Amino acid sequence: MYSRVLRPRIRIITFVICLFVAFSGGISETTAVEADSNIIKTNPDIISFIVGESTIVEAPWPTVRVAVTDPSVAYVEGLTAQKVLLQGIKVGSTDLIVWNEDETQVQQWKVRVKLDTERYQHELDGLFPDASLEVGEHGETLIIKGLLRNADQVVQLHNYLDKTGTTYVDTTSVAGVQQVLIEIRVAEVSRQALRALGFNAFHTDDDYFGAMSIGSIYPIGMGPLSGQVPGDNTTFVIDQVPTVSPLVTLFAGFPRADFEFFLQALAENQYLKLLANPTLIALNGEEASFLAGGEFPIPVTQGSGGGGASNAITIQYREYGVRVSFRPTVLGDGSIRLYVAPEVSERSSVEAVVIQGSIIPTLITRKAETTLELHSGQTFAMAGLLQNTVEAINTRVPGLGDLPVLGPLFRSVRYQKNETELVILVTASLVEPMSLADVPPVPGFLHSDPNDWEFYLEGRFEGKEPAKISSFDAELLRKMKLNELKGPGAWDTYNKQVSSSRAD
Repeated sequence: MYSRVLRPRIRIITFVICLFVAFSGGISETTAVEADSNIIKTNPDIISFIVGESTIVEAPWPTVRVAVTDPSVAYVEGLTAQKVLLQGIKVGSTDLIVWNEDETQVQQWKVRVKLDTERYQHELDGLFPDASLEVGEHGETLIIKGLLRNADQVVQLHNYLDKTGTTYVDTTSVAGVQQVLIEIRVAEVSRQALRALGFNAFHTDDDYFGAMSIGSIYPIGMGPLSGQVPGDNTTFVIDQVPTVSPLVTLFAGFPRADFEFFLQALAENQYLKLLANPTLIALNGEEASFLAGGEFPIPVTQGSGGGGASNAITIQYREYGVRVSFRPTVLGDGSIRLYVAPEVSERSSVEAVVIQGSIIPTLITRKAETTLELHSGQTFAMAGLLQNTVEAINTRVPGLGDLPVLGPLFRSVRYQKNETELVILVTASLVEPMSLADVPPVPGFLHSDPNDWEFYLEGRFEGKEPAKISSFDAELLRKMKLNELKGPGAWDTYNKQVSSSRAD
């Protein structure tokens, strides 16, 4: 009976043991699969150090293999079982990976090789002690920000960073006002004195004719009648109807004697005064240009077309007037480096060209181009000209022109003297925008239209009474002394007074 009772119990125990063994075997197999995968990682940490320097990393367990994902960024070497050496080669990012002895565990770090911003900060402070600079970084780029004292320091900063081979972004600015006002005054006075004396005459008769043309003040053409060949009984006539030349000042004729004479007796004085005063504002480093004048057309022949077509004429325009081009560079400490090219041109009928009936005038031009340095508010005479030209012409008939009394009838004299004085003044100033209260009224704001009585009977172009303004504007006029301005040049005088008072 005992055996009958134990036998089923032994079977149950054996079955339980088999199940336990089978269950234990399944767990061991699963553990083996996970161990063979060799991916047991921890959360990666960040290791940061400066390029060109090195650091030692301690592994959590003895290692048999180390590596970096980008060898160009950092060099890695195992020193001991648990110490790894890292050395920065260039700025950038990479990964450091270490394995344990049986390679069942892996540790990974993020490695950042950074710029030595402290070294750059120390060197820049030494190079520019009077500047206020801050050095930072963003990835592989060095960031420079702050204020420099002048534009020369900007060039020196870029040269230094370029020589080091550093990738950088310059966000610095030059301290002070960065807008420049330039005022150019072109003043020219030209005087010309001319004295001339010439005598031309001609006489005709049925059998002969004669003429004297010295200096060509009255050119005249004579020849045989049209269709006749010079010879016996040849009739000579005047080729064209005589017209009085502009060079002739006195002329007369005697019809009964068939004698006419033309006299040039001239004493002429010319005077020219030119004053141009353009003003322009530009930002530091930017080029600005100004033109006050106009354009005149020039016909240009484009060439003949096929099939006997006539030449095509197109129109090109040429500018003239007062032109100013300049580019300022603010150097700091109130200094300005200025490239300036003023030009003043005007049309002239002297030596004009006639093209198919169109008169093309010539241009009288005064221009200069230079680069100079000056402080804010200073003036340079950047160009000047003193020119004195004397031209004398004495034309005479040999022998007859040297006679004591009759000699002047056989000679033509011309004496011309030109004097030109020219100066170009340049004034550059650092300026800031004006507030609304400082803006002066524009020229002509007090203009009032004339009534019918003033216009028709008195011939006035503006009313006797000035335009009505508000009490606020009237008080502003009195404070700025604008109510004392009279005449076309008053605004220029007022601007000079304001500039000198602000400088004081």
